[in-house]
Amino acid sequence: MNVMKIKIYVLTVWVLCLLFACSDFTEIDPKGKNTLSRVEDLNLLLNNEYEVRLNTLNELINDVYPQTVNIPSLLDESIKTLGGVSLTWDEKTDRAALTNSDNKYTGLYDIIGKVANPVLLNVDGATGDSRLAAQYKAEALVLRAWCHYLLVNIYAKAYDPATAATDPGIVYTRETDDIATPNEKLTVGQVYESILEDLNAALDLNSLPANPNKMRVGLPFAWAAKAKVLMSMRDYEGAFAAAGESLKLKNTIDDYNQKIELGTFGTQLAPMLQIMGITADLRELVRPYLTCEEELFETPSGFSLTSFSLEFWQDVEENHLFHSYILTDKKINALSPIPIVGNMGEQFSGIDISMPLNMNLYYSPIGLTTVDMYLVQAECYIREGKTDEAMNLLNTIREKRVLTGTYQPETASTSEEAFVWLKKISRTENFYTAKTFINLKRWNTEEKYRETLHKTYRYENQERSYELRPDSPLWIFPFPQNATNLNPNLTQNY
Repeated sequence: MNVMKIKIYVLTVWVLCLLFACSDFTEIDPKGKNTLSRVEDLNLLLNNEYEVRLNTLNELINDVYPQTVNIPSLLDESIKTLGGVSLTWDEKTDRAALTNSDNKYTGLYDIIGKVANPVLLNVDGATGDSRLAAQYKAEALVLRAWCHYLLVNIYAKAYDPATAATDPGIVYTRETDDIATPNEKLTVGQVYESILEDLNAALDLNSLPANPNKMRVGLPFAWAAKAKVLMSMRDYEGAFAAAGESLKLKNTIDDYNQKIELGTFGTQLAPMLQIMGITADLRELVRPYLTCEEELFETPSGFSLTSFSLEFWQDVEENHLFHSYILTDKKINALSPIPIVGNMGEQFSGIDISMPLNMNLYYSPIGLTTVDMYLVQAECYIREGKTDEAMNLLNTIREKRVLTGTYQPETASTSEEAFVWLKKISRTENFYTAKTFINLKRWNTEEKYRETLHKTYRYENQERSYELRPDSPLWIFPFPQNATNLNPNLTQNY
């Protein structure tokens, strides 16, 4: 199938999607004309809300518990579900047989196939402002590269220079692919080569804005994405430089002390408590929708009614604002002998945990922040033995995260001590995103940094403990059946 036929097919599908999705868009270009033939139409296509939930990654690494799921029932399953496999770190159950579909896989490939590639397929022939056309082309290239980076880290081995050339990877989907022919699965090394090719092509266009719309790709994010890719490839000099380019453009870290306010629950409960004669601080830490200056590319998702694991909570620094100002059911219940909310954590999960009630805490599951770039540079310094420089960067982050009046700079006498701080801060900063999962998987390829994870569930006088080995097959998620059934080349990677 030639490129013209591919273009006609993509355009036809896109027009049908527009017609069925929203009547407002049917007036963009009447009489059935090509709605992607103009530069301004490509801009509309890129104005997307990229929400891909990656909570199963956070559940696997024991940062959060599944949302409103009874944990004891999953631990005691006689016939395993994917939730039970993840909670018990069960390596024996056939996960592929249980994975009919996967919203991580579908969501990321949808961004590639329904946004990035249609833009790339049409942009060179679109009429309109050529300057904007170059910008949208660069945006699409970065989007495609970043989504493939996330996919290869979820569904294949972490990049290892010694084996990347032969480790099986994923399909890299391009705008010129023949849709009638199943795509070949590339090696991990080939996927990374393609990712860098797209990122470099985007940067070479010199067209990305330095201050884009919060939900659009700009130059700071493009450099940040390249920094993360190069870190995975163990090109630490290149990663440090790319992170530096991103920080030259944007280096703000939001001060969490400035993000304490009376939230939804506090607003509702304050009048009741006043009647009861109870004085309480019901302010909470918030990250309101599209307001954080440190975000480089926002893909906002709300965090509520999903509990931190006990191990995660214990790993957070003592004076971190999380501890003082994450509103939970236990904090509210402690205000009065008469339960106001009830023990929601135990009701929903079956174990005695705190349930966060925050309705205004947004994170970007597939985005990046300025903090990520400070962490990249700190790790590079640690690997060079420059512990003072590394700790200076880590303290720059900590100062914006701990309760006012409690901050004290931390020091490290060895690279090992600095790395402990790096992991602690990284885990807290990256919760509810893909980044901790990717970092742990990357570090597990090196003897010096690999780690076995441990967790314990306590309920009804029972105690269940589990461990996740650094070389466990669970680090590689299975391709879903709705993809493997259509593409015989998509064999499992574990």
